[in-house]
Amino acid sequence: MKNQLFTSFLAACTLFGILSGNASARAFDIKSRDQAPDQFKNILQDFRAFVGEEGKTLSPDTIKAKQVDLSKLQLKFDHDVNVFFIGETAGGYRNRLDFSATGSTVASGKIFGDTSCNTGDKNFLNFSKFCPNPNDPLANKVAPDKPLNIGDWANIGSMKAGTNLDFLLRADDINGGITGTDKNGKTVPGVWSLNQALNPDGLQHAIAYYYKDYLVLGFEDLWGGGDKDYNDTVFAIDIGAENARYVAGVTPVPEPSATLALFGIAGLGLFKTRRRRASLVKVDSAL
Repeated sequence: MKNQLFTSFLAACTLFGILSGNASARAFDIKSRDQAPDQFKNILQDFRAFVGEEGKTLSPDTIKAKQVDLSKLQLKFDHDVNVFFIGETAGGYRNRLDFSATGSTVASGKIFGDTSCNTGDKNFLNFSKFCPNPNDPLANKVAPDKPLNIGDWANIGSMKAGTNLDFLLRADDINGGITGTDKNGKTVPGVWSLNQALNPDGLQHAIAYYYKDYLVLGFEDLWGGGDKDYNDTVFAIDIGAENARYVAGVTPVPEPSATLALFGIAGLGLFKTRRRRASLVKVDSAL
């Protein structure tokens, strides 16, 4: 019981620290799209639809995607989690993307310090569909606080089943961030969670889709919800096909214990069949 209380307390402190900006942010190595898994590289061009191809009128049916309930972003199975930058339409804002894991795995950190698109990536096919307003690097900034190429990604670690994931967008963080007045009248930073209840303006700032065993998430970065296009920062996460399908409700995923039980029942049936056949053989021999 004490261990459970301590774990819950630690998780709460971690999440509070992330939201308040007091937690030390762990940085991750950013890898290029050339180093990405083939499964991702093969469908990278498909993701442009989530950024600029359809704008505010994004239709999940048109792109054969399924909108996901963000409150259900919990891992059902262990998996190494990868986060892929897809694109952005934030213009002058240079947002920062963090994550927070609570539950079975407690972790947090800064993934991308500057979610601007890199102007040097302009030769990428359909670049303007992913990045209509790219930015040059700021002086004296190194990775992960530099503009990104489409498909840049990071592994944020191995997450256990039962882990709850949240992603947090710090609006224009690299330029000093934005502030606004929360429901208590206090001036606070514009840090947006997947959980609407945690957002200081009380509004939804993220939307998510299931697409080919990836979850694609898009943020609206303006205080008060802005134009609600949810493509100011867009990224895809790989939490494993089974987890993604479970979160999206695409196919029912059996509990691991239930799966083992089914194997056990099947094995018992096979054992009984073999015993019956062996008995029949003995009887035949006796005759």
